[in-house]
Amino acid sequence: MGATLLDGVVVEKDAMVAAGALVKQNTRVPFALNYTNLAKVHAAENAKSFDEIELEKMLRKKFARCDEEYDSMIGVVRETPPEFILPDNILPDKAPMAAQ
Repeated sequence: MGATLLDGVVVEKDAMVAAGALVKQNTRVPFALNYTNLAKVHAAENAKSFDEIELEKMLRKKFARCDEEYDSMIGVVRETPPEFILPDNILPDKAPMAAQ
């Protein structure tokens, strides 16, 4: 679909390259493991009841105003609710949060 792959690009089996993308030289396009695990998260989100969704929306609004940098300057430590933490296999490049 019009993607441009320059010399030395390696596209692994079941990897995805977006239409119209330009992949630079000697780049490795990894297997799309995070996309295959996304189906599990999607199924879990679709299984939530109306009340669970409304509670999560309220919690997101509450925690949206928290800025980690500001909190660290004034010495406040906040814990992220477990509902907001994605499994590590969804975002494999995500650095684990340091326990405080």
